[in-house]
Amino acid sequence: MANFTRIAELSPHRNDYIIRVKILKKWKEMIFGGGDILSFLLVDEHGEKIPAKVSPEIGLNDDFDFNLHEGHWMIISGFIVELTPPPSLFSENNHTIIFTEDTDLHVSTGVHQDHYMEFKDYTDIKNGVYNSHRPIDLIGYLDDVEEIRTVKDHNFRLAPGKKTSRVMFTIKGLDGVTLECKAYGVLADQLYDKWWYHGTTETFITMSDWMVYGEQRTGELKIKDAGGISRFEFNADYQDVYDFSAEYFNDSDGSVEEVVVVSP
Repeated sequence: MANFTRIAELSPHRNDYIIRVKILKKWKEMIFGGGDILSFLLVDEHGEKIPAKVSPEIGLNDDFDFNLHEGHWMIISGFIVELTPPPSLFSENNHTIIFTEDTDLHVSTGVHQDHYMEFKDYTDIKNGVYNSHRPIDLIGYLDDVEEIRTVKDHNFRLAPGKKTSRVMFTIKGLDGVTLECKAYGVLADQLYDKWWYHGTTETFITMSDWMVYGEQRTGELKIKDAGGISRFEFNADYQDVYDFSAEYFNDSDGSVEEVVVVSP
């Protein structure tokens, strides 16, 4: 039986590691000069996460895209571990796994878990507790969603005039603190469409891997998506959502209950 290394123990000093991980997320990013980088976020059975990406060697993207799928557990060996540049930090781990032509993949099984998010406190966010280079996870009541707008895509360097969708929305925590958020591109379209579909019901949102940023004009800390790694879900079937809903409405089953006091 293989001796699997925990993600927290990986370092650039060896290349003979064997890990058993779940493919938590998969996305593509266009790189300057053309082409795509196929990226992943991996998690092991201890809940430790690390980003991974495919080496830019010709032909490798298709192979790893075909063999690695979100939600699947894999045994992986023959990869390289590198230090992650600060602008690309997607987890508490300071390293990135690089998949190469020598990487071996084998389907495996792992422990089922509702999710791997660690929800942050809104007051701490507003007080600047969290490193703005790393994405964070959020849970909240979806308080308001503005009309979707078309704006200039400042992240797309290949064509400065490119347009993209943007939606602004507000989420509220258990203590009444609100956070202003924004999403761009396909993610904005998806959130806006789902809001219209669910708009007549109470909506609780879970948000994984979003960024804290400072508003240039006011300095206020707000939330925006971090590109392909950012996800959201409405009224997810998680115990955390049930607990949040119950506490939000101050009732054990998440509903509002009228209490009548009868005099003796």
